[in-house]
Amino acid sequence: MVRLFSLKPVALALGMGFGAAASAQASDGLPLGDTCLTCTPEKLKNAAAAYAIPEIERSGGQPLPADYTRITADSVEGQTNVKVRAEGGVIIERNGQILNAQWVDYDQAAATVTAGETFVLYQNGTTVTGEGVQYNLAEGTGTAHNTRLESEQNGRRLQSVSETAEMQGNGRYKLTNTRFNTCSPGDAGWYIKAKSIEADQNTGIGVAKGASLVFGGVPVLYTPWADFPLNGNRKSGLLVPTVGLGSDGLELDLPYYLNLAPNYDATITPGVIGSRGARLGGQFRYLQPKYAGQIEGTWMPDDRKSEHSNRYQFKLNHNQQFTSKLSGGIDYNRVSDNNYYRDFYGQDDIAANVNLNRQVWLNYNDTLWNGAFDGHFTVQKYQTLANIYGYKDEPYAIMPRLQGAWNKNIGNAQIDVFGQFTRFDHNSKQSGKRVVVKPSVKWNFHNSWGYIRPKIGVHSAYYDLEAFGGKPSRTAGLTLPVFNIDSGMTFERKTAFLGSSYLQTLEPRLFYNYIPTKSQNDLPNFDTSENSFSYDQLFRENLYSGNDRVNSANSVSTAVQTRLLTPRSGAELFRAGIGQKFYLKNDNVQPDGNIGRYPRNRSDWVAFANGQITDSIRIDTDIHYNQNESRAQSYSAALLYHPGPGKVLSARYKYGRNERIYLQDNGVYLYDKIRQIDLAAQWPLTRNLYAVARYNYEMQGRKPIEMLAGLEYKSGCGCWSASVVGQRYVTGLNSTKNAVFFNLQLKDLSNIGNNPFEKLRLAVPGYSKTNEVVKP
Repeated sequence: MVRLFSLKPVALALGMGFGAAASAQASDGLPLGDTCLTCTPEKLKNAAAAYAIPEIERSGGQPLPADYTRITADSVEGQTNVKVRAEGGVIIERNGQILNAQWVDYDQAAATVTAGETFVLYQNGTTVTGEGVQYNLAEGTGTAHNTRLESEQNGRRLQSVSETAEMQGNGRYKLTNTRFNTCSPGDAGWYIKAKSIEADQNTGIGVAKGASLVFGGVPVLYTPWADFPLNGNRKSGLLVPTVGLGSDGLELDLPYYLNLAPNYDATITPGVIGSRGARLGGQFRYLQPKYAGQIEGTWMPDDRKSEHSNRYQFKLNHNQQFTSKLSGGIDYNRVSDNNYYRDFYGQDDIAANVNLNRQVWLNYNDTLWNGAFDGHFTVQKYQTLANIYGYKDEPYAIMPRLQGAWNKNIGNAQIDVFGQFTRFDHNSKQSGKRVVVKPSVKWNFHNSWGYIRPKIGVHSAYYDLEAFGGKPSRTAGLTLPVFNIDSGMTFERKTAFLGSSYLQTLEPRLFYNYIPTKSQNDLPNFDTSENSFSYDQLFRENLYSGNDRVNSANSVSTAVQTRLLTPRSGAELFRAGIGQKFYLKNDNVQPDGNIGRYPRNRSDWVAFANGQITDSIRIDTDIHYNQNESRAQSYSAALLYHPGPGKVLSARYKYGRNERIYLQDNGVYLYDKIRQIDLAAQWPLTRNLYAVARYNYEMQGRKPIEMLAGLEYKSGCGCWSASVVGQRYVTGLNSTKNAVFFNLQLKDLSNIGNNPFEKLRLAVPGYSKTNEVVKP
């Protein structure tokens, strides 16, 4: 073993950096830093200077071979190969380890050092300071007192202060009477206080005993034992509890995470809802190169607030890539009763989960006859949940559906062929089979300033209907030609608005559509509905979605729109347009398949305008005007002021003369006038404190639909953030629910509570995460 000694003519000023370590007290007196709950840049800077670990001093000599030791000091004395004492700015280097101290006693035979009065030790990416250390240079082991430790790996930072620190070699440590967090130097806004912590950087796992979470100097959680990841990797263990408050009282969930394998994991979540009872949830996730998915469920054996017992929810989602051309999947959802979503979820989930999907599907993509082919097979059924009156309208089950679409370009022409076979099944409606074939050819003649796109096609449908309602089985069919011409032009000019230069377009458009009239009242309606009247609907050949109804048409749609573009990038900033359809005949195929008559020869007109007025102001408006009655059918307007991240003011108004309101107990929808005003905001009250709010009011019904208000805070150092949001919303004609969302996020550790981000994103247009707005 080789040892190198050198003297320094001037002592290094190591002592200047030891203020924090030297002032450390035993046990509870150990300072981690200031309780920086309301950090300012200046306060954080001062705290960091007071509590930061000093920079490690290096000798500046040439890199050492393995197992060589180099000692640099103002003076070195002793017996070679036995013991030496180095004093005055001592620097010891060996195998990537560096030790700085004011004096060092070095036992060369045992390769151990005793250093004081204060020291700085760098080892495996971790820096330790303290008042005294006994350390084995060869094994990387030793014990230090009143220590401060810092480590940073993969962007994650860890700092701690401890009464004693045992360095056990190879990146392993044991800290006694310790406090640690993942904040900036000198910031103790929150920390974990523990009797002992054992950390292993090789496994990335730390184990704490007798640990409590201290926030703002107040203990908020305690556990006799806990393990946690040091490097951000997944590991098994208890997660931070989820706490909520709402109409059902306090909600508490205690999730336990199981890291089963690199590509498998699970979470088991026992919990309780104050006025309802205990529940148990679970989730299992898996990932393989060719398939992935998850299984999850929740079970409540006894709900004290409901007539239902043994309440549950189950979800399965699986996606698989069988070959490069063939993929498939399963989506299965089930709940125990019709009230499940109304009792346990918010308004958005209630609206989105009336029909719970149960589907198996296969997709096949390939090249066929030098064209692109897309094939699809599916079996689909739903669990339909009844409304509060017990009524439900269950869609047809698809048992099964097989379809294919093929397209190929030949010169200016695009050939499309669509075919579909479906068997529709229903317990209380007529079932049957349907075959749809829709071939078409579209030509695209265009240049830089305009285009003409004629299209000719055929819509053909054949039905084999089963006996129903005392009527025998029968067959029916429909074949109609479809012809249309879409054309448009684009004119451009340079313009200026509010001192900025833009490129403005003027784009007139003309769309002619012809489909002959044919009664379809002998055909069932398996999957078809009428699209709402809009600007885009002016240029669609069929006003119905689905394949059971085809409108008659001999019409011309005229429209013009203008856009403002940035000259350099061509990005669109603003768009406005107006259009109307003129009928050359007044035949009309109604939703029930009968032939009706339009009362006028031209449609209502529609107009819209949306985009940026300035860098900070955006508008979105649209209107549907009924010419026959000389009044608006519907309109909406929205104004958004968004000067920067975290600063949003939004005002929206919506009017509808005959809108669907709700489903009555007789299964018939009630239609009525609506007038709604929707105000929302996110705005900073201070540098770190933000307010969020929404007020959605129905003027016709004279009652609020949703009220939401909350505060969000992020510390200036970025070490923690917190939010509290209260919400009240309508769930039925005469029913409402309340919810309170509280979330405390500790940097690189965990979240406590329910994160309200998704609620706020939907409620406040332009909402920004406070974490991403306030920068440390």
